[in-house]
Amino acid sequence: MKTLLSALLLTASCHVLAECKPFRGLKGVVSLEQCAAGDNCVRAAEALFKYAGMKTEENQDPTTLVVFMHASPWRFYDKENRIVSIEDIAKMVRPDIKGKVNRIILKASWSGVPPAHGEKSLASKLSEALGGFPVEGADGFLWIAEDGSTRTSHQAFTVFIGELYKIPAGRELFISMVVGWPASYEEAFLRDKNSEGINAAGEAWDTFYLCPERALRAFETAARYDNPIAAYNAALIRLERKSKGDLKAATALLSQAAKAGDQKAQTRLAMLSKQPR
Repeated sequence: MKTLLSALLLTASCHVLAECKPFRGLKGVVSLEQCAAGDNCVRAAEALFKYAGMKTEENQDPTTLVVFMHASPWRFYDKENRIVSIEDIAKMVRPDIKGKVNRIILKASWSGVPPAHGEKSLASKLSEALGGFPVEGADGFLWIAEDGSTRTSHQAFTVFIGELYKIPAGRELFISMVVGWPASYEEAFLRDKNSEGINAAGEAWDTFYLCPERALRAFETAARYDNPIAAYNAALIRLERKSKGDLKAATALLSQAAKAGDQKAQTRLAMLSKQPR
């Protein structure tokens, strides 16, 4: 894959895009370290998998459950670029919190920050779904070091020069950029009608640019190219948004994905049919 731009000035707040609302509290610029040709470069996705598995004080504590996921202030994502609902996360962790575990720590960007005034953070929503079980989230963009330790940042702009995100072996990495780079290639994905790429760009708009409106547009575009995961993603965003016409559109998207054999869409569609209209 060739680079579209020699230098990408990427904005996490998306205030350069008229369709995206600035996310509160972001300021400043962060430059990601470039892994030059000839260096011992490692793909950031591979490094993240290794770093997240390191033994830290938190994940060695039998009373703490540490959960790593990609996330925006609005939602979680899995490795297939699929939105994971709060209900699904709760179902996943319930068996692990029976017994000694007395708290959950979400290693997921923005999971501890309400997306808007009067709304609840992902951590709060998960806590409610688990009957008030203590859940802690991250207060910004998450970074991880080689030893598994993490920190957060709140930059409005992230500068990265290069193609796919790679780091010098052993260096700290910016977790949101691991899934954020596809947005820079969305034009090429659209030209090639690459539905998987467009769907990945949708996640990038949500988790890296913090722009759910642009994410929805990408998901619905990928859905038109018969991508069931994208159709599922678009449906979940519309169901959460609850604007005029969203329920009808979400039902159609779920029906499309369900007909393609997507089991999660089939389950969600069945749940939707049982809800009062």
